[in-house]
Amino acid sequence: MARGKDSGRIRLQPADSFDLIRLIARSQSDPRKAVAELVQNSLDAGANHVRVSWFTHQGRRALSVWDDGQGVFPDLDRPAALRTIATTLGRSHKAKLSPAERREQMTLGKYGIGLLGFWSVGERMEIRSRVAGSEFWVLELAEDVRDATVRRRPGGHLPLDPTMTEVVVTRLHPSAEAALKPRRLAAYLAGELRGQLLDRTVELEIIDRVGRGLAQKRRVVRPVKYMGIPLTQLGELTVEGFAAARVELYLVPEAEGRRGMVALACGGGTVLPDIALMDGPEAPRAPWSAGRFEGVIDFPDLTVAPSTRRGFVPDAPAEAFLAALPTLEARLRVILDEEAVRRRVEDEADDAKALRRLFRRLPKSLPHYTLFEVEGPGPGRTPAGPGETMPEVEGEGAGVEAEEFEPAGAGGSPDTDLLYPPGPLAAVEVRPRRSTLAPGGSRALRAVAKDADGRRIDDGVGFEWRLAGPGQLAGDGARAVYRAPDDPGEARVRVLATSGAALAEAEAAINVSEDAVEAGVAAGVPEPRKVEAPAEDWRSRFRGIRWDVNTAHPDWLLVRDDKRRRLAYLAQLFAKEVVLRNFGGEAGGQILERLVQVLTRIGEPARRA
Repeated sequence: MARGKDSGRIRLQPADSFDLIRLIARSQSDPRKAVAELVQNSLDAGANHVRVSWFTHQGRRALSVWDDGQGVFPDLDRPAALRTIATTLGRSHKAKLSPAERREQMTLGKYGIGLLGFWSVGERMEIRSRVAGSEFWVLELAEDVRDATVRRRPGGHLPLDPTMTEVVVTRLHPSAEAALKPRRLAAYLAGELRGQLLDRTVELEIIDRVGRGLAQKRRVVRPVKYMGIPLTQLGELTVEGFAAARVELYLVPEAEGRRGMVALACGGGTVLPDIALMDGPEAPRAPWSAGRFEGVIDFPDLTVAPSTRRGFVPDAPAEAFLAALPTLEARLRVILDEEAVRRRVEDEADDAKALRRLFRRLPKSLPHYTLFEVEGPGPGRTPAGPGETMPEVEGEGAGVEAEEFEPAGAGGSPDTDLLYPPGPLAAVEVRPRRSTLAPGGSRALRAVAKDADGRRIDDGVGFEWRLAGPGQLAGDGARAVYRAPDDPGEARVRVLATSGAALAEAEAAINVSEDAVEAGVAAGVPEPRKVEAPAEDWRSRFRGIRWDVNTAHPDWLLVRDDKRRRLAYLAQLFAKEVVLRNFGGEAGGQILERLVQVLTRIGEPARRA
């Protein structure tokens, strides 16, 4: 085939190679990411100690990154090594590593252009290098300048370290200074390099040589600690044909009122801060977009986008990862559904508590009114008197709530606890171990992990709850709520505690019996029992000692998701039931007057609630 000038084939090449360098350098717009790239280079060099310094140079802010790693091209002499950096942009030696080798060495750099990111930080950069006691040489670069300089650093105050690399950026841009102040930079690096810091034995510190007085002069950068509930059952995501992705996810409780984000990482470095925006901000991806999860998914076979190092190349590994991701997303939807059930059970329990607080003074202010018979506290307990509230936890094990204040490590001496924290995991208990519930009742359960000395372990333990038998169980970390069925029966609740490789398990027995109702009845406020009756127009009704609330009624649907309005609605319904119980035979106008009387007496507590 002809290859002359008329053949139609041409080879792409830039009109001006420095214009291409300028384009690459300008594509990095985040000065924090540029500094993270410099730190990443130190980590790739096997450094045990990395120090970022913030100081003033010739009246302008400056920043340096020093490390004790193996150095720049340690097999070459220093002038040749520094010249290689300047003359091989886009041809990094890291590109020759296989994905497996890059995973093993935790090296993210592939294109050799990360150093150009200094253009977004400051006007000038020096790379100072010394290996095995060699002479000290420096590579000098300037923003938007084609030529670089390699020179031997003259004598004087030279570092004593036989092998070291230091990158110094001077004349920082005013727009970058605010983002790179030590406190903000430390927070950014703690998240951006979280995976790297967890997997390496390296000390990364930031030294502030500008702050005065009581300002913090030294900050050790530690990996971000997620605050949600750990989802330890997820572990990893299988990606066909490639390495599995490591999954570290946490559930953000809805009550916390904050939005969680899940980052996508490659080899410990952040590729996307928020995986919900992987398909673009105009199409946020569920369930990540709900903000109910936080953590990181690390897929080491991704090809990271060059220069900005944000996003990834849409190649075969990326396609395989995207094909596997829906499997994980389906499991997360199930977790959200289970969490909704647990929250609904807790809301119902909260409704009952709030109603009892509202109506507890009614028998004293209106002594000619009688309330309702409610389920008693169980054998061996004194039923509540008129207007008194029932205990929050019934039956055997009613002291569970008091144990909230048991100090961690209880069981050992105080001196021993200070020297030797509780652990490792040896056993777990479920409290209460035995319960008797009326049909439709609920019980709060709690798992307590202990070490071989019987001391309680509060941190680093995951819990998995399982139910054998009738009813519903909603687990949340060390806590669970069991909801009894409408018919008698027996159930067993099992909890599995895990801490690293250690496992422990325990069970609790629950007896659902009508005897629990007959064990003691008292005048009071029963727990509202939710019933769906969409074809009926009643809002609430009493059936024996059970109070049913129609959760399919349009009025309930109107207030269901607003806690205040829902409580006010339930209070009005119960006030109606109290009036009908006591004065149901009166004429309509008079009975409405009675209703206003009751609502007035509970109005002030309702406003406080």
